[in-house]
Amino acid sequence: MRKLNLKSYLVPFRDTNTNEITNIPYALRDSIEAILLATGEATTQRLSMRELLENAGIAQKIKGAEEDFVLLEEDEFQKVKRAFDAFRGFSRADVEMCKRIEEAEVVEVSEKKVKKE
Repeated sequence: MRKLNLKSYLVPFRDTNTNEITNIPYALRDSIEAILLATGEATTQRLSMRELLENAGIAQKIKGAEEDFVLLEEDEFQKVKRAFDAFRGFSRADVEMCKRIEEAEVVEVSEKKVKKE
């Protein structure tokens, strides 16, 4: 499995009214979802209906994660990776997100036995 870091981080934002730069939270989970479901000029990704639904399921898993990380099966992670590799609209604010995808930790997971009382 892959452990994807979903911890929030800040990115610089220039206020066009005051020209001041402030740090704002980056919408990490929403950005991952947008890239997973992207079609059009910003990406070479072309999803069939089945692929769209699979990617939407992965996006929901990521968005619904209760922790600051999500565990993805290897095939789920590869779909995320393919979507990111196909995308062509990244900005400076996306560097940390892309690093997290590229450097997602491989973790071993074992089934936990629960005693019935």
